[in-house]
Amino acid sequence: MDWFVPKFRRDPNKKVDSIYSGIAPNGRTVTSIRSPSLDGNRMETTTTYGPGLQRGQGGRVAVLVLGGMETTLDEMQYILEAKQQKAFTPKRTSGQIVEMCRMLIERRNDRVRHLRKNPSERPKKRIRLHLPVGYRYVNTVVPGMRVLARL
Repeated sequence: MDWFVPKFRRDPNKKVDSIYSGIAPNGRTVTSIRSPSLDGNRMETTTTYGPGLQRGQGGRVAVLVLGGMETTLDEMQYILEAKQQKAFTPKRTSGQIVEMCRMLIERRNDRVRHLRKNPSERPKKRIRLHLPVGYRYVNTVVPGMRVLARL
């Protein structure tokens, strides 16, 4: 006779360290719950996978809620569902991105104007490395190609 015992039984009063909800490889959704094991000697993570997102569907990548072993699983999942239901709004609008680009262009142009007025501050040219003693470049049959040869 075989006994099948589920690995994870939902206990709403179980103390949880953290809960994570996000996107796994291949576009699937993943929820990970980190809590102490039954014997209390180690931490264990229970991961469940959900259906994948449709192509073009986007939004918040992940939500991580840290409870610090003070909150229960029920409370953590309530916080997680509230975060997931809240509509995702990008923090940067297109106008702000354009303004940042303009600021960078102006900064670059100001630096160019400053270096034109003060040429002594320009970066130094690279120093050409010298060949070791007894070596020189020799022209080959192919135009423009030179080979290092020992004298």
